[in-house]
Amino acid sequence: MTGFVLFGGILLVLLATIIWAAIRGGEDTGAPLAAAERRDAAIEALRDLELEYRTGKLTVEEYGTVRGRLEREAVEARDAAASGAGRGAAARRAVAPEAAGTCPDCEAPLAGDETFCPTCGTGL
Repeated sequence: MTGFVLFGGILLVLLATIIWAAIRGGEDTGAPLAAAERRDAAIEALRDLELEYRTGKLTVEEYGTVRGRLEREAVEARDAAASGAGRGAAARRAVAPEAAGTCPDCEAPLAGDETFCPTCGTGL
C-alpha cells in the first residue's frame, strides 16, 4: 500500500512539473535579443524563406517583399553586432568581398551578386 502512495505522489509531482514547463515554455521573457542573436535569427529566417520559395510555397511577390525586409533586419543586426564587437569586425568589413571574390568570414568563393554568403550566411 505504501508503495502505491509513494508511486502516486511521484507521478503527481512529475505530472505537475511537465504541465508547468509546458505552460511556461510559451512565455516571452521580455528580454531583448542581443545584436548577434538578432543577426543569426534574421539569417536563419532568410534560409527558411529561400526554402519556402524554392518549394513553391511563396509567390515571387511575397518572396521579394519578405526577403527585402529580412535582409534589412540582418544588415542592421550585423552592423549593431559589429559595432559592439570591436576592432576585428571593423577590419573584416574593410575587405570588400566583391574585390576579393571570397567571403570575409569563411573565405568561400562568391559569384559577386550575393547579399549573403551562401556558405556561412554572413552579410556582404
